[in-house]
Amino acid sequence: MKNMFIPRLLTAVLRSLAEAPIGRGLIVTGARQTGKTTLLQREFVPPYEYQSFDEVLTRESLARRPAADWMRRGADYVFDEVQKAPDFLGTVKSILDDGRSAQRVILSGSAQIQLLTAVRESLAGRVVTCELFPLTAAEIAGVARPLVLDLLASRTREDVRTLVEEAAFLGPEATAPARASLEHITAFGGMPRIMQLETPEHRWIWLGEYCQTYLQRDLADLGRVSDLDDFVRLERIAAQRTATSLNYSDLARDADLSPVTAKKYLRYLDLSYQTFLLDAFRGRSGGRLLKAPRLHWVDLGVQRTLSRLREGLTGPQFETLIVGEIHKLVKTLRLDVELSYLRTKDGREVDLLTRLPNGSYLAWEAKASQRAHSMDARHLRALSDHLDGPLLAGFVVHCGHDVEAWDGELYAIPASALFTGRSARSGKALNPP
Repeated sequence: MKNMFIPRLLTAVLRSLAEAPIGRGLIVTGARQTGKTTLLQREFVPPYEYQSFDEVLTRESLARRPAADWMRRGADYVFDEVQKAPDFLGTVKSILDDGRSAQRVILSGSAQIQLLTAVRESLAGRVVTCELFPLTAAEIAGVARPLVLDLLASRTREDVRTLVEEAAFLGPEATAPARASLEHITAFGGMPRIMQLETPEHRWIWLGEYCQTYLQRDLADLGRVSDLDDFVRLERIAAQRTATSLNYSDLARDADLSPVTAKKYLRYLDLSYQTFLLDAFRGRSGGRLLKAPRLHWVDLGVQRTLSRLREGLTGPQFETLIVGEIHKLVKTLRLDVELSYLRTKDGREVDLLTRLPNGSYLAWEAKASQRAHSMDARHLRALSDHLDGPLLAGFVVHCGHDVEAWDGELYAIPASALFTGRSARSGKALNPP
């Protein structure tokens, strides 16, 4: 896979928007090194003209050019690393506001802290934001439409059952690409550059440098962290707590910080696409549900590097893998699907709830084992007391090969099956064990 470009699912989204009236102005943002520049140069240049604000001398020259000059040329533009020249967004505003022109502009940048703040001030209502994440399991496996997307498009229990029946007869050969991609993401994460490195040693060196560079550029250069050592300590503790409900007081105590500072630093991690917070489900259970969000890391390679948990696979890491893959797909494809997790005060816990466009739900439990058992679905049973819509199905996602059907529309399903494409699936009957 060395030097091989992996097609990104965001490409179709960007092309569709770029051809629509609403997409005259687009922003592509995401963490550093997720492939934004490569994607835009490969898919849009030409016909778009590419300009980068990364280099200081070039940045100053580009920023001085008046809007009339850009409009006179009549080209469509990709402006890369535009957060480094926030004043230039006023020029972009003039281009997009020009009623005589149909010029289109794509902006890209990594520092969401700077970029989106500037956009809100200068380009509100004029641009559509798209997010590019590290590679998904489906992208690495070369799958454009994985099973999980069909499940998220289900409208009835019968729709779900039909899809699970297809997955039940996937052999090891059919799921091998998805299994290999999941193993790669589990071990090293999904940064595209990692795919070009051939040895684990070189991959760990790159990840270590990435973490250090991210800290120096996205935080120290912003001047928003007064003591970098404090931030590093908080970041490492947070990496050890992926897939846990967030308690700012406990995190602050362990990092020897004030709760206010801990919350601020976690916000920076979220804004720079290192972590995301999974909201607690509120539903109709009132005070019986806990309200703290759950912390997840976007990239397991970064999480392993910072936490120093490089060997094996813990339960929280597998949960972050499954939740994170669904999160990336939903955000990338702009799906009308709401993600949350559920935890009650009496101990019932569901790793992920996906609320579908018609108001129904799918529930997901991640089990880091080669086989799931009916007991693993105990928290998925009787969820109707908490949900404000029908539950179409509950899934226990595991590391093995077998698909099983249990009572009450509950299923065990391999993670590899979730990210296998439609062309590999059949429609035979599923027999309960």
